[in-house]
Amino acid sequence: MIGLTLSAGAAGADDAASLARAGGRVVSPADVGQWLLALLIVLVVFFLAAWLLRKTGGFGISAKGPLAVVAGLPLGVREKLVLVRVGEKQLLLGVSNGRIDKLLELEGDQRLFLGGADTADTSPFAKKLLEVLQGRVG
Repeated sequence: MIGLTLSAGAAGADDAASLARAGGRVVSPADVGQWLLALLIVLVVFFLAAWLLRKTGGFGISAKGPLAVVAGLPLGVREKLVLVRVGEKQLLLGVSNGRIDKLLELEGDQRLFLGGADTADTSPFAKKLLEVLQGRVG
């Protein structure tokens, strides 16, 4: 039995030597280590990107149409408040696991987060930042 194992090991070494002479390459443990390290880096980057998208709300839907989510506030693991704009009204919704309840309906001057923000009482930095974002840098 020991002789069979030794002859198999010698045959394996002869195969590796003949493969190296023929121009082929033997995969070394260092190569496998590099592959595993590269895979680990890719997985870390993927899960970090997924975590960031989850925390920031992902690629939000544009709020240009008649129906848009204006703001959201997480209250727990599965519960949150969502302010939705529907035409000229705003609805405050309570969203929980398998249920959505309308808590409040806002119309006219009661609405929150109106598009035309009052810039009269904002700081000079906020005004300058708004100008830069709108492309009016002078």
